Amino acid sequence: MTLRPFLFLLPVCLAFSQDLTLRPTLQVDDTFELEIIRLREDSRRPQMNGRSRTPIHVRVLESNPKGFLLEWKQGATEFDNPEIIKNPIAAAASNAAKDLVLQLELNPAGQFARLRNEAEVTAKLQTVMESLLAALGRQIPDSQQRQQVDSLVRRLMSPPVLLASATRDSQTYFALNGAMVNKEKPFTADLQQPSPFGGGTIPARFRLTLDSLDAHSASLTTTTTYDPQAVARFSAQLLAQTSPAPHAAAQAAPALHIEDSAAYTYNRAFGLMSDVVVRRRVSASGTLNALDGWDIRLTRRPGQ
Repeated sequence: MTLRPFLFLLPVCLAFSQDLTLRPTLQVDDTFELEIIRLREDSRRPQMNGRSRTPIHVRVLESNPKGFLLEWKQGATEFDNPEIIKNPIAAAASNAAKDLVLQLELNPAGQFARLRNEAEVTAKLQTVMESLLAALGRQIPDSQQRQQVDSLVRRLMSPPVLLASATRDSQTYFALNGAMVNKEKPFTADLQQPSPFGGGTIPARFRLTLDSLDAHSASLTTTTTYDPQAVARFSAQLLAQTSPAPHAAAQAAPALHIEDSAAYTYNRAFGLMSDVVVRRRVSASGTLNALDGWDIRLTRRPGQ
């Protein structure tokens, strides 16, 4: 299962009175630093459970009424479980992102709009994927099985998926920008969220709550619950693509439950999140209990 980030974008105008508008107040040449902790737990493969830490350096290249242009540079990722880096896919993903420089365009509300240097990033990620496929091919002596693995990896790691993966952390960090929130009125909406399995969107129910607000900071929480029928349909399609007996695999697929939750601490002085804690829980009765998480901390503020 390929997990993808949730809540990439929120509309600039939500149905709130303007008690608080979440928007960065960045200027050209401002810099700040983040630490991103990725957490993965899977009951099916407990030996691969673990955390990783990645430093991020951000510099503001443009700031004007049209929005912002940020240089987002990722440092080397450290894993607390040595078994993870032995996995060729994990090693390739880590090497692909190291020293990758993203030019992120944000709209005037501070929401992620697009990747300006998309062609450059795509080319680098494609090169890494080809290296990964070559490494996997050397480990699979059977030519037919090797072709099947090659075909599956190319579907699961298509250029759009690779780009979504490259911008996943930044989109998660800026996810709530543009929201106008009111402590007395939690916001709920039916959304079309990117499928955790890739290849489309899944209906989901979203809730945003402003839990506390003072002159310096705000605390917010969100939950996103995915439509179970749509989840079942997408998971069956994925099994059909990967199983030698697709019909039988789809019939035997367990009912999945997916829920995303997040907690945000907003720094009002800079319009940046000082803490973001995101958790995606995937469960199926008796067969699966998985957790995928992001902890993003502002380790150096602008001006420090």
